[in-house]
Amino acid sequence: MMMNVARIGACAAISVVVLGGAAGAQPTPSPTPAPTPIAFSARAHAILTVTAQGNTYSGAVELGVAQRANLTRVDVLSVKSDTFPVPPISGTVVIDRRANTLTVWSDVTKQFRVQPFLPRAAASPTPRSGASPRATATPRPPQGGTSPFSKLEVLDVSLKMTGHTTTAGLPTTGLAFDLQVRNKGDQATSHVAATTQIADEFVVFPMTLDVSLEPGAAPFSAKLSYAVDDLTRGLPPLTRFAVPAGYKQAKSLLNVIFPRGLNTVRPPSPLPTSTP
Repeated sequence: MMMNVARIGACAAISVVVLGGAAGAQPTPSPTPAPTPIAFSARAHAILTVTAQGNTYSGAVELGVAQRANLTRVDVLSVKSDTFPVPPISGTVVIDRRANTLTVWSDVTKQFRVQPFLPRAAASPTPRSGASPRATATPRPPQGGTSPFSKLEVLDVSLKMTGHTTTAGLPTTGLAFDLQVRNKGDQATSHVAATTQIADEFVVFPMTLDVSLEPGAAPFSAKLSYAVDDLTRGLPPLTRFAVPAGYKQAKSLLNVIFPRGLNTVRPPSPLPTSTP
């Protein structure tokens, strides 16, 4: 649900033209100011409905979203359900795409956790100085394999643009996605359908998102509806993307959200600063 939103601002510059001779120098034009970086604050909500074994369960989530250059903050403000017992859940997630980190903290547990959100490539060992090169083994012939489509009975994928409109006061572009797939021997076809309105002035930021899922291998279905309720342009302060002072690091992400079984190890360190 959480959604991923980013764009790089472009800087404009004007060259100074100097003419010699009797005509003299031309006046230097004023430089164009740099564009404002991608920055906004928004509130959104999501509703999830699941039907399984003849029973229907639904829940609603209130979200806060903030964007500042390469930093994205998502706050889970509340989680409610009238059909399923849900413990009080709240928390904050900050994605730093430059540092490749995912930071989660909770104002209830006063805990935080920082970890990479993408696996880092393992460093190649550095050869020792003066070491004689080892003889390379005879390369093994490539092993055979099967096509990923050989086990499929049905595969139908489509992505299309549905037009341009205005959503919550912002110009948006509509997209529709549909996937149907069934393996050989399966009795039913899995079906995933989604529609969204993407804000034109922000990179891949959905203003609305509706997803339905019907897995053929399991007797249940799920629907997710997400929408931005309001959005304010402006640069959020950098402090909103840093772990609050006094919070302690938890042993796992689950310990950040749920108070039971907390295991703290050290005081928090601030997130890497980001220059917009």
